[in-house]
Amino acid sequence: MLEEDYYWGAPTSTIDWCEENYVVSRYIAEFFNTTTNLGFLLLGIFGIYNTIANKFSKSFVIAHLAVMFVGIGSWLFHMTLQYEMQLLDELPMIYAASVMVYEIFEIHPQKRYGIKLPIFLVAYSAFVTYSYIIINNPLYHQVCYGLLVFTVVFRSVYVGRKIPSAYSAYEKVWMTRLLWIAASCFGGAFAVWNVDNAFCASLRGWRAIVGLPLAAISELHGWWHIGTGLGVYYFVVYCEWVHQVMNGKAPRYEIKWIGPLCYLRPAQGQLKKQ
Repeated sequence: MLEEDYYWGAPTSTIDWCEENYVVSRYIAEFFNTTTNLGFLLLGIFGIYNTIANKFSKSFVIAHLAVMFVGIGSWLFHMTLQYEMQLLDELPMIYAASVMVYEIFEIHPQKRYGIKLPIFLVAYSAFVTYSYIIINNPLYHQVCYGLLVFTVVFRSVYVGRKIPSAYSAYEKVWMTRLLWIAASCFGGAFAVWNVDNAFCASLRGWRAIVGLPLAAISELHGWWHIGTGLGVYYFVVYCEWVHQVMNGKAPRYEIKWIGPLCYLRPAQGQLKKQ
């Protein structure tokens, strides 16, 4: 198919990923890179439901909505490969990561940083938005996003060491596991993202040989979506738990699992180390 025949027109984005364009559907430029964003939306809905069910802070509803916003923007970008939609994918990543920074820093019932932290994060997001539109280099965006991710990682490790000893038998054990699971999802997703970029020609050659549907498993940017979606979901659950533990008057919670999905519920009976 010639570019002038593309449903959304010739790509104007500064990035065109390894998935070949308009192979599966004439309406979707990158089919698998698009549809894997459903994970962000479904996980966000599930997270909002459990946040409300547990009567946690409404800031966590905002956190889940921010992740859903990333998924919507990414869907539109990969569906169209238009520059405007690329911005709607990349910039919400900065905004969502800023929300995660807020959640992992303000972990106590009495806010330690007051209005200064949200003002700084809003200013940082605004600066990145303005400067990225001018610089128009995806590497610049990746560096700005990476700074937020590293901030979250180091702060999370610090917070994990500050869990009160009264919660070390159950909560700290599971919270540490949850943080490692989240990190593993992100790390694995980042690894396949790089493989997709570095070995695109080989991946495309393999897809041409095996064909669909088997070739779909090699659409590694789609796995990046799945891995990061799960990773950020686990991280928000971790933050919710941290906030409850740091509030000494809050009821204790236990973790429940439905397949790969976890959620918190008020503890029933004595909690035991697992």
